[in-house]
Amino acid sequence: MNHDPWFDSAENKMLMVICARKLIRNIGIGGIVWGVFNIVFGVVAIQATIINVGILILGVLMLGTGVQALRNPSLGVLLTETIVSVLLFVWNVGIAVLNQIEVGTFEPRGLIFPLIIAGVIGNYYRKLGHLREEIASIDPGKIEAAKQVCKTLLKKKLKDEPLLVQTADRKCRVQLMDGQAFFIQNDLLRAFVGSTEAIRSAIAKPEAKAWKLVFNHPVGKLGYNFDRKNSEKIKSWLASRPVPAAV
Repeated sequence: MNHDPWFDSAENKMLMVICARKLIRNIGIGGIVWGVFNIVFGVVAIQATIINVGILILGVLMLGTGVQALRNPSLGVLLTETIVSVLLFVWNVGIAVLNQIEVGTFEPRGLIFPLIIAGVIGNYYRKLGHLREEIASIDPGKIEAAKQVCKTLLKKKLKDEPLLVQTADRKCRVQLMDGQAFFIQNDLLRAFVGSTEAIRSAIAKPEAKAWKLVFNHPVGKLGYNFDRKNSEKIKSWLASRPVPAAV
């Protein structure tokens, strides 16, 4: 899926890097849980046959990469998690085939979860690949400054801010500014700045009383639903900024 070109601005790239680091940390937590599960399973399974030492080793590797993702979130760590998760899936396939040969039964249900985990981690690595250099070189000071701006925005009271709107599910806030809008999700996994033209282009049904904005983000399509009250705020904000004349 092609993303909206304005996401390639320097400002949005920095915000994507901050969100990507948060995402990699979250994946790291999942990696720790997945690693511990496989370690425990490996300890139990190794009593049946020594061949199961493989899953124990892979579980330790997954646990280690998860811890490293928390300490130093980077695409290199995410790549390692992808490789280990794929190896865990391949290992489970091998065990399933071995059971088919020795016992005559093949149980595909045990492959679904490892496949999903490998697919999800690998997909995020693919989508974040274009930010490799930015993630590795971003100034820690910029990260902290941006985090403080985001946290301050999330703490503001809607009733006291005429240019602050919130999605119907309360998972995302939007600060309407002069000529642009700043979107920030409560989980800090998505944050970006869009111009008034970008916002106009994102309106799914302009004639609707409650608006939905849809953006083609580099990591995936984003959809934000607003109730009537917040939609009116956005409409008033856009109305006060005329559409540029066509050249």
